[in-house]
Amino acid sequence: MRRRATRLPLVLASLWLAGSAATAQADEINLYSTREAPLIEPVIASFTAATGIKVNLTYVEDNLVKRVTAEGDASPADVLLTIGLDKTSQFVTSRLTQTITSPVLDKAIPAQLRDRGAQWIGLSVRPRIVMARADAALGAIHYEDLAEPKWRGKLCMRSPLHQNNVALIAAYLVHHGEGATEAWLNGLKANLVHKPAGKDNDVIREIAQGTCEIGIANTVALAQLRAGREGGDRGGWARAVKAVPTMFKGGNAHVNLTGAAIAKHAPHPAAAQRFLEFLVTPAAQRIYAAAELEYPVLATADRDPILVEIGSFPIDALPIDQIAAHQQAAIALIKKVGFDE
Repeated sequence: MRRRATRLPLVLASLWLAGSAATAQADEINLYSTREAPLIEPVIASFTAATGIKVNLTYVEDNLVKRVTAEGDASPADVLLTIGLDKTSQFVTSRLTQTITSPVLDKAIPAQLRDRGAQWIGLSVRPRIVMARADAALGAIHYEDLAEPKWRGKLCMRSPLHQNNVALIAAYLVHHGEGATEAWLNGLKANLVHKPAGKDNDVIREIAQGTCEIGIANTVALAQLRAGREGGDRGGWARAVKAVPTMFKGGNAHVNLTGAAIAKHAPHPAAAQRFLEFLVTPAAQRIYAAAELEYPVLATADRDPILVEIGSFPIDALPIDQIAAHQQAAIALIKKVGFDE
């Protein structure tokens, strides 16, 4: 009896220590992000202040999917965060994620910005729309109209094989089918001022300088130029250019996104989900989206004043994962029409 009485406190102490260790482990998560540290650290600091959970940030500059795949079952990653629907969709096709069951996320994020298999979520969006000179009479336009002969020799855009354009063309393909998309691409090619080149910033510059009347670009490029983040006289270009409300016929504006998921072998899945749920609160959405001057996915979140100035672009109802599934078919059509030639 004495031995049992002596052992009981030791057993209880051991259990308490084990429980404390488990709690300590759960008080941190490991975040793998292709978004650079200065852009994600403010919202991380806010999360830690609100919850006490530490976030260990690993910036993965190159191929996030390749890294997590190489780490396998031993990967310490809890949350995977990346830019672009192409890269986000690779989480699922590479089987690197786990199912997220969260009424909080389901309520906060529009259905088309969540994986239909509940494997990832969108956190912010980048409308890809038409740009024109600020003094142009053009008040709105359909994507379909960009192929009309009235725009012959007046259109600028970056390479159609850039992932932002591939996503837009994939969305067109889902809306209209292969034949109509091929005809549309031929129309776009015929309307170009010159061979696709440069970045979205260059498209905005050429519109401002009068090289082309309209162009296709993300709102992020225009917003960052207006904010002076690119320096020099580039802010002047952005002031000379406006974002034109653009939509599919029978739909709305195409967007790209930043996406996040819980890693398949996450050591701290509950804390990881808590982090994702925090990211869709109004305050966190404001911080997260403002870092890159993107639009929040949460409808009630405040937008940066520059985005308010640029305008609103209702998001197309087409599911993002459905667009992602048509990217390879879109690339095949781009090459078929010789768009870059």
